[in-house]
Amino acid sequence: MFSATKRLIVTWIVILGIAATSYGAIAGAECPKVGFTTVEPHATPETRPLKVSRNRTIFVGREWITTTSDIVEIKLERPFDGERGDVNLLIKFTPEADQRLHDATTNVSGKRFAFLFDEQVLLNFEWEGPYGMYTGGTKVSIQRGLKQAEKLMKAIQGCTAAAAGVGAAADREP
Repeated sequence: MFSATKRLIVTWIVILGIAATSYGAIAGAECPKVGFTTVEPHATPETRPLKVSRNRTIFVGREWITTTSDIVEIKLERPFDGERGDVNLLIKFTPEADQRLHDATTNVSGKRFAFLFDEQVLLNFEWEGPYGMYTGGTKVSIQRGLKQAEKLMKAIQGCTAAAAGVGAAADREP
């Protein structure tokens, strides 16, 4: 009897472990990847191609500088002229991600970066000047991108560092 009880307990532990692992994989799969990466002028082993239009492909870094889980706070700033104007995403990252973004953009004038929402380029820009992005928050402007920004905001609900209880919005000013 004792060994049957032991087997039952071990079986339940295994089943619960598989269920917890499966749930984590499923929950992670639901979260889109949002963040900054580099853009290179041509393909390299460190890049992957990403279509930005029917006739244009860019080569983005396989390594992300920031990701969805680095976001502590994100706000949508709607355009003044309805859906036609530029939309701003006001984003605060964890201190570590903030520093990575600052370091990646320091002393690299002329280097290109992209802000991605899964496989969609929301912003592709060339960094100018010797100074990196300020820490404490950044603004991503998306031309005529209200629908894209609203879709992004809805898609990342529950996926950010803020949802996981990491950091606090009041800790850092933009």
